[in-house]
Amino acid sequence: MAESTIKILAVEDDPIYSESLTLIVKDLGYELVGIVDNAAAALQLLDETTPDLVLMDIEINDRVSGIELAARIASIRRIPIIYVTASKDKEIFNQAKLTSPKAYIIKPYDAASLQSAIELAIFSSHVPDLSVQQPESLGDTFYIKDNNRMVKIRLRDIQVVEVDEKYCFIITGQRRHIINMRLKDLLEKLPREDFIQVHRSFVVRKSAIEEVNIGEHTLKVTEKTIPIGKTYKENLLATLNYLA
Repeated sequence: MAESTIKILAVEDDPIYSESLTLIVKDLGYELVGIVDNAAAALQLLDETTPDLVLMDIEINDRVSGIELAARIASIRRIPIIYVTASKDKEIFNQAKLTSPKAYIIKPYDAASLQSAIELAIFSSHVPDLSVQQPESLGDTFYIKDNNRMVKIRLRDIQVVEVDEKYCFIITGQRRHIINMRLKDLLEKLPREDFIQVHRSFVVRKSAIEEVNIGEHTLKVTEKTIPIGKTYKENLLATLNYLA
């Protein structure tokens, strides 16, 4: 697949909340990689499934607390953590703050509040502001919003970026993902060794180019015919590895 939904690991020792959480996460369109109730199982699943986010209960079935487990996870890898707990104790809350969580949700919770917390956590942790020009690259993966879901896009899966009227689209396989960003700004974030602009409305991945028709001023990327602009032709041919 060219994209995947957000993967969530949950640490929860209450069977009732575990069952409820499973249903809510599924309904929200996320992928629940597993629910565990102790630190050892959580660390093992973290390594095996590489989730995008952790939902952490504070009172877990272990000698260590969820707060201590969160601190251990933070020492291993950078991943957003949301506490989901029944505790309203201020001292516990202050301890939790030291681990820099993305949110602190009190049980019982509803789907809307959980979704809001997850979206804010993912965006603040992994997503550059695509509405503002930034010099930083996108990295190996990034997220875009698709209705009520956030979809992970892998940089290696991008084949074409296209401007259609006033909208900009990222094309991965058969999917077109709209983003709120000018083509010029997006091009600055894409690695120049992998992508090239071939028309005022098109940027393509170099390795995805299957054919260049010099006579018709077009090229093909996965059966899609793309025009080559006159001002971009010379640069395109100079970058292609071909035998004269």
